[in-house]
Amino acid sequence: MDELHIKGVVFIQTIQKYFKDESSFMILISHLSDPKNAFLFYFPLVFCLHRSVGKRVLWVAAISEWLNAVFKWILHGERPYWWVSESNLYKTPPHLEQFDITCETGPGSPSGHCMVTSAVIYIIVSDFLYYTNIKSFAIKLLCWSGYVVLLMLVCLSRCFIAAHFPHQVIAGTLVGVLIGMVMNKISTTNLSLPHYLVTSLALLSGGVGTFYIIQSMDLDPFWSISKAERRCANPEWIHLDSSLFFSIVRDFSSLIGLGLGLSLTSTTGVKFSPVFTPVQIVVSLALTLGSDWVQLPNDPVIYFYLSASLKFIVIFICVVAVIPKLNIGNNENRKQKKKKK
Repeated sequence: MDELHIKGVVFIQTIQKYFKDESSFMILISHLSDPKNAFLFYFPLVFCLHRSVGKRVLWVAAISEWLNAVFKWILHGERPYWWVSESNLYKTPPHLEQFDITCETGPGSPSGHCMVTSAVIYIIVSDFLYYTNIKSFAIKLLCWSGYVVLLMLVCLSRCFIAAHFPHQVIAGTLVGVLIGMVMNKISTTNLSLPHYLVTSLALLSGGVGTFYIIQSMDLDPFWSISKAERRCANPEWIHLDSSLFFSIVRDFSSLIGLGLGLSLTSTTGVKFSPVFTPVQIVVSLALTLGSDWVQLPNDPVIYFYLSASLKFIVIFICVVAVIPKLNIGNNENRKQKKKKK
């Protein structure tokens, strides 16, 4: 494994030198592929356009991110930005440029950005081609080629910022594609609130169970956080919302919010106004993306995770049940005006 890491460091140094002038673009790609965007951007956008696909996107995001967290705990993967100084294989550790998004606190393998993005975008591309009933081979080839190019850029950007080794991004991408392919064959149409609650409980208990199993083996589940704190170039770049526990909280809370939201509203026989859809998209994205700026209490840490869970549940209830009522209400008002005329 050390040999793989050494070659990975050489690769990272090479692309950091070669793409030095494109650092802003690389950072942008990393930002866009952040797993949180699957929940805060892709889900609300797709849900407003197609409720069924939107539900599947959130399911895939939650399952893929949860699996990624469990894999990271089990595989115990290093990150380049701390490994070069912690490995003791170099007399003088090679210099790797760090950025404000480099210092993630979780283990490095497999890459969560690559795993979640490849799974979620697979669903979006696949369902887009299915529901639009596109027959043209050229258009299908263009869509899937764009998908491959996007994944390559994400992999490159994660290595460029020294957050991952090459083998970690490749593993994350392949597993993510596999998750997308499997989840795309599972119907979410007839799922009821108990399904969402049971799955959420399973994600929470599975994550906590993995944590305690690792701890019972006299291993430190927080080993990566201490390394991040020691080797990050700027302590202000370290954030709790990059921890594995936060990911698990987001996963089970989002499914609870989705389940509660769907149970609070019935769309049977309801026609949504396409005219209002752009407004629905803007309002939904303003809520979800705006929520990311809400400061949560950090001390004690249990308050941080409890408030984060509550925040995600409320957000997804609003996106699924509250905001769509504006669309329905607008459509009903239009019908009443037509009747009066």
